[in-house]
Amino acid sequence: MKNYGINLNRSSYSMVSNGVEVSKSDLQAGDLVFFNTGGNSGISHVGIYMGDGNYIHSTDGAAYGVTTTSLSSSYSANTYVTARRVIR
Repeated sequence: MKNYGINLNRSSYSMVSNGVEVSKSDLQAGDLVFFNTGGNSGISHVGIYMGDGNYIHSTDGAAYGVTTTSLSSSYSANTYVTARRVIR
């Protein structure tokens, strides 16, 4: 993204400080969606919103790799924290 003038922090927990916060109801394709999957109070996972309630993200294990998931899935609903817009 640096080639496009967008600088992002490396880790999901520091990346959440990039861009501007957007509400779940105002998500647009390209927005970053952040999750707390570790059970602590911090950000531990990030995905890219694709539109139509879905986002793309990398999962653990070779069996899964990169996948799309619905924000309304139980996994997402229970771990969703916030979203940020880095593309203007």
